[in-house]
Amino acid sequence: MRWWRRAREGAPQRSVVIWSRAGCHLCEQMESVVRDVAEGSAGRRGPGRGRPPVAIEVRDLDEAGREDPALLAELTTLVPVLEVDGRRVAHWQVDAQTVRAALLD
Repeated sequence: MRWWRRAREGAPQRSVVIWSRAGCHLCEQMESVVRDVAEGSAGRRGPGRGRPPVAIEVRDLDEAGREDPALLAELTTLVPVLEVDGRRVAHWQVDAQTVRAALLD
């Protein structure tokens, strides 16, 4: 597997966005799962091994919706929403396996 790790080490940073709302317990759960995977604690290979670096941003949908009402209307019933590199990966709930697959995709 050494060749695989070397190939992934040079990979560009992945951009992860979690669309959230204040007081949302599902949002907190999703953020926890994503951070655990990104930090390697939920992974099988140990911290950061063979994974590209990850930038996680939690965005408040209600705040963003003031400037973009269409976004608010689109995501309002789906929160929390997980996006990786601009691609919607999950909404409501996510497991570590789904996050790992999205980060390695």
